[in-house]
Amino acid sequence: MVVIGSGNVGSAAARTAAALGARVTVLTRCEGSADEYRPHAPTGVRVAVNTARIRRELISQADLVIGAILVSTFDTLPMISEADLQDMKPGSVIVDATCGYGDGYLPTAGGVQEPGEPPRVVHGVLHIKLDALPALVPVTATEAYTTNALPYLVRLARVVLFGDADPAVATARIAHDGELVHPVCREHAAYFGVAS
Repeated sequence: MVVIGSGNVGSAAARTAAALGARVTVLTRCEGSADEYRPHAPTGVRVAVNTARIRRELISQADLVIGAILVSTFDTLPMISEADLQDMKPGSVIVDATCGYGDGYLPTAGGVQEPGEPPRVVHGVLHIKLDALPALVPVTATEAYTTNALPYLVRLARVVLFGDADPAVATARIAHDGELVHPVCREHAAYFGVAS
């Protein structure tokens, strides 16, 4: 199994697969991300930097590829092409679990599928791209969200109520004084011809 991304989704996928006995490699954005993730990686999980050569080599051997980068935007470069699919095992599976827009980094996955829609098959590789997974498991999603959101909500409240400076809150800000300030949101507004 190959997991592209070492954030919350990628880490959870790697942890679950490792617990089930799978051989897992997690691909990170850069060496710094790899160094940050390694101490938390489950025993036996291999960690590597996501380069074209390493990615191509690993996906050609994988039964399952989980795409879990943070956000895929209109200008995110493709990571797995149709040519790459031809080197993958017939019957292997790609699951795109990334939030995003446009063709993104896994263009062969196509658009978002509706729950219950069969996987797309491209060159013998099954593709699953769902953005409604939390809605399909509402109790689990709510428990996970409330457990993990509280510390961020407290930080946000300190910024809003007390004027505390918080770099994480500042970089996550979408709008300020009636204008879009988040670079990805500004990029999407420009893409659709909406004034930001």
